[in-house]
Amino acid sequence: MVKFCGNEFSSFSVPLVFEGRYFVFEPGNPSLLSVFLVRNGQPVIEVLKNEGKENPISEGWSNPTGVVTITDKTSGELLYRVYPGSKTNIAFGTLKGDEITVNISDHSIEAGGVTFANKKFNGMGATVAITRDGSVDIGFEIPPEVLALLQ
Repeated sequence: MVKFCGNEFSSFSVPLVFEGRYFVFEPGNPSLLSVFLVRNGQPVIEVLKNEGKENPISEGWSNPTGVVTITDKTSGELLYRVYPGSKTNIAFGTLKGDEITVNISDHSIEAGGVTFANKKFNGMGATVAITRDGSVDIGFEIPPEVLALLQ
């Protein structure tokens, strides 16, 4: 178990990174997803256990079905949407206005037309990085200063 910003996380992994945002996945039914980034050496939480959180960088809200939408606070552009469930679906906004979809479960991740199945994600390493241009990078490493927050 890890305490992060006053919240407890157990059996978690960080399988995904998007534009400096770290997606913390806790398996279950429903799975729990938290998202944070680091600004000026401090963590900023955008989503905490499937709930959008007030912060100075983005706007977040949930609809009645539990879908969490996060937009850039300055431009209003879509950053991502989280569709929580036993298999969490995340749609990322691209610079072209398209969306790229990623699906995460406790043993697989699907992104950019590639599926990594029967994988057990290491809690201290990310697998996939998504960029605003819609590209997918495999084998992304989390920076040491971010790892320090998760230990």
